[in-house]
Order: sequence, then structure tokens, then C-alpha cells
Amino acid sequence: MKLCIVGIGGCGGHLAERFLNNQDISLLKKSLGEHVSFGGVKGLWLEADVQETENQDFFGPLERGCYPGFFVPHDVIGSESKTSKLIVDRYGYDVKKQGFMRQAEFLKAVFEIFESDEDVKRTALSEHESENPILRAAWDRIRPYTTLTGPRDNNNGSEMCDGILFLVSFGGGTGTGFVNPITRYIRSERPAYPVFVLGVLTEEGTDPQQRAKEAKRDLGATISLYDLLTKRVGVGVDGVIVIDNQIMVEKFGQNYPAIDDYIHQAMKPFVAARHYPGEDPPSLAMREKFIEGLDHPPILVPCYFRDRRRKDPEENLVKKALSEGMLFGCDPAMAERAYVFTRGFVGLDKILGAVARQTGLAEDRIEPWRKLGENHADEILILLRNPYGEERGCEVKGNLEYRIHRVIRMALRYMDDPESNLIPDGMPDLTKTSLEDYFYGDDGVRGRLKVGLQRIEEGKTPFFLDERRIFERSNLNSGVLEPHRGGRKVDDEEIRRLVEGEVKRVLAERGL
Repeated sequence: MKLCIVGIGGCGGHLAERFLNNQDISLLKKSLGEHVSFGGVKGLWLEADVQETENQDFFGPLERGCYPGFFVPHDVIGSESKTSKLIVDRYGYDVKKQGFMRQAEFLKAVFEIFESDEDVKRTALSEHESENPILRAAWDRIRPYTTLTGPRDNNNGSEMCDGILFLVSFGGGTGTGFVNPITRYIRSERPAYPVFVLGVLTEEGTDPQQRAKEAKRDLGATISLYDLLTKRVGVGVDGVIVIDNQIMVEKFGQNYPAIDDYIHQAMKPFVAARHYPGEDPPSLAMREKFIEGLDHPPILVPCYFRDRRRKDPEENLVKKALSEGMLFGCDPAMAERAYVFTRGFVGLDKILGAVARQTGLAEDRIEPWRKLGENHADEILILLRNPYGEERGCEVKGNLEYRIHRVIRMALRYMDDPESNLIPDGMPDLTKTSLEDYFYGDDGVRGRLKVGLQRIEEGKTPFFLDERRIFERSNLNSGVLEPHRGGRKVDDEEIRRLVEGEVKRVLAERGL
């Protein structure tokens, strides 16, 4: 599988630079030949804050023909745009605000408006020839690097990418808010095209780069993960590769360039070309392996190790990857499946046997792909699928449940903070009512996250259930709030039992 690398936001841009760095010889930053990235990947950087694009010198403006390039999607909305004015007047959201807004729910709300409001869609279509001009513009910049580009534009299909890997930070910024809308938009056109997300969960404490408190960042991460993991297969992504920056900071300190380099190195077996002969399946076949037996996208925990080439390296590589090389804490024995990517000279049967012994998985639940290596070293990357589900596993430090349980609790704490300003003053009644219902309604996110905490504590999988939209109860063109329909009865009972009386108390405290 050859991937199109799409970095979104600040963290995504820094990571994308590593993946898209030119392997060719260059002098004074000018290549002496064709730009050749590791694994033959192509890609770009999507950013919402123009100032961020001015503070780097790797990506150039796509509109000037630069490669690798950056693109600011909301720039397609002009300052005098009728579409923008309609959204501001009706909903209070300014899509032209520099860097968007850093509220976790902002981009989610904006793109739901483009999807659901017929007046907005008609206005955007007449003005921009698209019902959703921001996402259309972003996809128009990604698509030419993929095999989905039209035959007239694709002179050499072998050079195109047959899958997409989005790189984001789960820290509440642009990447957190943009990755769900853009993946959903792509799926509306191509349900079966391989799409993955690599998301970095920000370390605990105050983020020194964004200067954002942990609880606020955790709410953004929770909303993004909730949306990614509750979309059905064919609507959402094919897997969410999670990395815990807390582990990276403990390994490298706050040397973020070194962290970015290590993440890129760890993912090399995944993006590398040069498969062993006969072991290079079509990308769609690989996609089917990742989602086999699932209704919703899986969490994938990467475990990586690299060692100097030695005799019989398989057992050592697997053991070290699962003990020293986890990029997100988990119990490997809880994994449903394992996807194994190696580089170097390793035996297929030996790799299968070693992974089976170290994880307890049957060999028919282990999918290995071998690739040729370099520099007299062997590498292994093991992606563990959904390695969680132990009762009270949230109490065991180092488990995936432990970290996610803490993130959700911090998100709930921020939601209950009167100073969080989740429902800004001065918003139109339609938006205010929709946000109140989304966060604090009897079927709102607060109740659903409490259900998620209980499911984690009881060892149930998955810990998030049905998708929740901000405007799903609203008739957006009339402003009349309609009763909620749909959902499963058992989930409604769980929510009512957990949050009875709680919603009124929180709303009273917030003066709503």
C-alpha cells in the first residue's frame, strides 16, 4: 500500500515533514533530481492558521505549484462571502476567523451545518459550485496524489497512492476538529478506499506549545475519538493508530523534533515499499484485514523495535517491541488481532510463532507483511487491534483503559467547569439550544461519556457506542427543536440511569 500522507494542524505538519522529506541528494534545499520520499509516499499539509505556515520553510503554497505544499482550506471562503454571512447570522460561527476557533466542537458544528442546512447548501452551491466548499477544496488538493484521480490527470497510475494516512494531534486544535469531517467527506465519495488516522494524544499537564490546559485538550481529544470510533465501517476510517505523547516525553523529554523523528521511524515498516516477492497484497485486501469482523473502526496500538541484524532475530524483535516499544500503553494479551510489518531478513513462520507466543493470539489472527530492509538492521512494527476490555483494567497503570479513562474524566471535568465557555455568550438561540442539548441533554455527550466510563470499568467493548451530532435534533432551516429519534433502547436506559437529576444540576450551576 502506497500512502498519501496528509498532515493536519501544527503537529500533523511537523510529522508530515518527516514522512515527505526528500531522500534525493539536494544542495541549498534544491533537489538534484525528482523529489523522492521514503516509501514513495506523496502528500501535503492542511493548516487553518496562516501564521503557522509562515513560521516554517519546508512546505510552500500549493497554489504556487510548490511541493511539498500547504493549503489553508477556509481561504476558499471570501471575506464578502454570502455563505459565510449566512452562517454567521444564523449560527454565530465565523468560518473566516483566523485559525478557526480553538473550541473543540467548532469545526464539528460548522461542517454539520454545511451537511444539514439546505439554505447554506444552496447558497454555497451557487457561490462556490459546491455544497461544502471548505471540504471540497481540501479534497481537491488531496485527490490528485491518489489513484482516485481521473484517468486524464493520471499519466502514471503506479506513482499514485492507493491509501491515505492522516496525521493529527488529539490536542483540541485544527487536526482534532478537521480530521472527522474530511474523512467523512471522502467516504461519501469512496466508501471502500483505505483511510487511516495516526493521532498523537498530548501529554498530561499544560501543553507548552499550545499553552492549553489538560482538561480542555482532553475534551477535544475525547470528542474527536468519539466521532472517529462511532462511525460505521465504510462511513468512517479503517483504523485509528494512537500514540501517547506522555510515553514519548518520558523517553525524549520535551525534545519534540526527536519525538517526531522517532514516530516516523516507528511507522517506516508500515509505509515502506519493497515487499518480499509475493507478499504485496492489493491495498483493498489489506484494508479488509484491518476491519474484518468489525462494525466500527478499530483502535490500533503501534509497538516498534529496531535492532542490529543478528542470527534468529524474530523472537527478540517481537519481545522487545511488545515490552519496550509500545507507543501507547496497553495489555497485548487483550488484542483481538495483530498486524505485523517487518523490514529486514526474518522468517515468516518464526515471526508468526513469536507473535503468537508473546500475545496469546492464534496464528490465524496474525497478519504479517515482510519488506526488505537497509543499514544492516531488522525492524518490526506490530499494530495491536483493540487491545482493551479487561474488567477494572482502568485501574492498572499502563493499560489502554487506564489512559482513556483518565482522558474522559478530565473531559467531563472541563464540561462541568463554569469557566469552560462551551456555550459562548451572544450565540443565536438555535446554536445555544443545540449546544446545550449536545453537551448536557438527556441523550447528550456528558451522559454518553459517563456510559463510556462505566463500560470501560466493566470491561465492555467498545467503550463508545452511537454517533452524536450537534444539530441532529434540529430542523436547521426553521430553528424548531424536534424530538430525538433513533438509538438503542438499552443505551437510553443506561444514560437515564446514570445522569438522572445530574443534567438539571449542571445546567443550574452554569446559569443555563
